[in-house]
Amino acid sequence: MNFEVLYSKVIEPGLCSRCGICVGGCPVAAIGLRYDNYPELIDKCTNCGICIRCCPGAEVDLPLLSRQVFNGNYVPDDLQGHVEKMFVGHATDGQIRATGTSGALITGLLLYLLKNKIIDGAVVTVFDHDDPCKTKGLLATTSEEIIDAAKSKYCISSSMEALQTVRKKKGRFAVVGLPCQVQGLRKLMACDPLLEKKIFCVLGLYCHCILEPFIQRDILKSKGINASDIMRFDFRGGRWPGGFHVVNKEGRGILLHTTLYTTILNVLFKIYGALRCFVCVDALAEFADLSFGDFWAQDYREDFSKLVQCTLVSQRTEKGKKILQQAEEAMEIKLYSLPPDRYSERTANMANRKKTRAFARISRLKKNGQPVPEYHFPLIPPTRKAKRKERMLRLELLLRGSLSRKILLKFIFSRAANGFERVNLCRKKMFCNYQNN
Repeated sequence: MNFEVLYSKVIEPGLCSRCGICVGGCPVAAIGLRYDNYPELIDKCTNCGICIRCCPGAEVDLPLLSRQVFNGNYVPDDLQGHVEKMFVGHATDGQIRATGTSGALITGLLLYLLKNKIIDGAVVTVFDHDDPCKTKGLLATTSEEIIDAAKSKYCISSSMEALQTVRKKKGRFAVVGLPCQVQGLRKLMACDPLLEKKIFCVLGLYCHCILEPFIQRDILKSKGINASDIMRFDFRGGRWPGGFHVVNKEGRGILLHTTLYTTILNVLFKIYGALRCFVCVDALAEFADLSFGDFWAQDYREDFSKLVQCTLVSQRTEKGKKILQQAEEAMEIKLYSLPPDRYSERTANMANRKKTRAFARISRLKKNGQPVPEYHFPLIPPTRKAKRKERMLRLELLLRGSLSRKILLKFIFSRAANGFERVNLCRKKMFCNYQNN
């Protein structure tokens, strides 16, 4: 049970999610990260096996996690996972809310927990100030660091590397992560009781897919911008709902496109999406205490249509419930209860696409004798529609060559993409049925 086994069973077969959990989980800090966020051995391995046991890449026993976290059964075709209640909310501080991707609810909660000494810090993802095109994990222990970590990062970030810092500190800490990172963290907590005692709560992020870590440099290159001339790159910068945005060395903000950021992301997920994401069956961070995503008020009628720039939150555990209650009582956040019959069709469609496509892809790869993750439940037989979607994905993956990427980047970040966007919006109105909320 050593790093060589991790390499041969996870990294080499292409099952590594690059979550950073093996880096943060290694008790002797023997694992580091390569330039492309894949783990590598940087010191002597002690053969403890923790990196294998906590890795979510090749194997996650989802039924076991459901019993451990919720004391309940795992239902593979449940799009939401275990949910006790749904809310829409935002931070009450206007300045804090403005820093977030949507309602800055996670930022507001972390600031409340830190200010009231309920936690001593939080594992978050930040852009590296020395290299604004690179993300990294950070144990944020000040309000300034938590605020700096606000906004979504749609590229691969091995942020669980920051658990290495958690090991060295006393106290209790929150952890913010993607679904794969939450799964790895739960596995790590199960095999490392000393670290488990330090984790106060787990906050998950809704995730359709993440992009390769070099995406920012390719975008800047397509726009003729030198990476050394910027001091910040944001995937959701500028005025809400934001978009691909940079701040140059003179402090001037520049929005890199004229179309909606969602239109661009949908293309980027196909040509830069991490391949491991396409066999992931968790879209909504189902094993967190609280899970968060965008709330799209324009999809709603009546009262909820007014809740612009807010966050959708799935409350999954009793601990998550108490955190929300206490923060709202302290007037740090504002919550609106979302009835089950008003659940977001947009979010449900995203989760359904991710799960059914993953089921179809895993089924095909497994049949062909190719490596796939083991989730320890019988795979749901893919429908014809899911098989068609997976076949379409394989065709789209053919566009991942350097030349085709270059051409597509030039197009989607140009004004010529506006026509494409209008067609796409019409398609969504006709077929996606988002306005039924």
